[in-house]
Amino acid sequence: MRAFDCVAVVTLLAGTVWTLPALVRRRFRDPMRLHLCLSLLLMGLGNLLAQPALISFVDRHTTAGVAKCSYNAMVLAGLCLMVSFLRERPVNRRTAVRSWEVLLCAGCLAGMVTMTVLLPSRLRNHSLTSFFLADWRVRVFYDLGNVFLFFGYTACALLAWRLARAGHPLRRWSLTVISVGLIGLALSCVYRMLWVNVPALRAPGVPVTYEDDFAFGIADTILVCAGLSLPFFVGVLQLVRDRLEHRAQYHGLEELWRRLVALYPELILDQRPFSGRRPLPVADYASATYRRYVECRDGLTRLGPYLRLAADELPDGEAALPKQPRAAARIIGRALHLYGEQPLGGAAPKTTALFIPGSRDASDDYESDLVGLIEISRELRTLHAEPETDAPGDPVRRTTHR
Repeated sequence: MRAFDCVAVVTLLAGTVWTLPALVRRRFRDPMRLHLCLSLLLMGLGNLLAQPALISFVDRHTTAGVAKCSYNAMVLAGLCLMVSFLRERPVNRRTAVRSWEVLLCAGCLAGMVTMTVLLPSRLRNHSLTSFFLADWRVRVFYDLGNVFLFFGYTACALLAWRLARAGHPLRRWSLTVISVGLIGLALSCVYRMLWVNVPALRAPGVPVTYEDDFAFGIADTILVCAGLSLPFFVGVLQLVRDRLEHRAQYHGLEELWRRLVALYPELILDQRPFSGRRPLPVADYASATYRRYVECRDGLTRLGPYLRLAADELPDGEAALPKQPRAAARIIGRALHLYGEQPLGGAAPKTTALFIPGSRDASDDYESDLVGLIEISRELRTLHAEPETDAPGDPVRRTTHR
């Protein structure tokens, strides 16, 4: 398989796989999404079946010409579905008889099959060479295929260009690249029709040859594949970026979470057993981060009375500003020490609780509150290596709970 054929097949089939999850979630009851999935699948399989090795295999087990008609039918049907998808008009029993793309596709395919049946077996696996093009039936076969490809590519290009004018930037870029590539493919079909019907273009010494048109079509195919692949690659990059961000948030809460869980082991919501000495790897950092956030908030709520005592011991300036990560970390560190001065099973001191808000004073906003707790956790890690004070100016022995 040639490199560009491989790129086209992989792109089309990967696009099919990419559209399947949403289609399955809707139980295949989304006509437009189903059209897109089938279109990509048929064009991908058609380009795959067009490889010489597979053509020989199919014809060897059937009869000459079956493979050529089959992959042309797949490509034309896939292009017909793509036109319907971009027009946002699904093909069904009511619309099929009024859709020009369906009627034109059915007429061209019927004519191509008829020409194949009329050809002798030795000419059915024809190619674009003078030997085969001398037969009028071969020329009609290619003309019918090129007619639908030209109108199909042109319609898809115009519809994609129209849709590119609306929507977010990624959609505009993707559809613009696709429409440019499709216009190029439509122009290559025009030259291919001239090549088939004008013998002078096949004469030696012509400035523009079929090889030039073929290379031009390859470049346009690559453009279309790039446009189709753009949302996929951007989606993958976004997925990786979100995972890295959630992973950083998960580890950012590590110090605060570890010290609170040391006091309240029952905080851990996920008590799944694991084998060996290491816990199971985290598969979903978004859920794990939210779970760790809830556990930290629960721990700070339980530690509330000690937080009040710790805040009362600090200078008035720091006690009045628990919203600042540094001051909040000092209050939490001191509260953890005060907790250690009583038996772990003892009752909490008889005093009002203190709530430690996030640095952005948005306790009802998960994202903002999470950022605030991460900043406090990092400050707590920094203070872990610094000497603590029991009261202003008095050193305190460090107590670490594990």
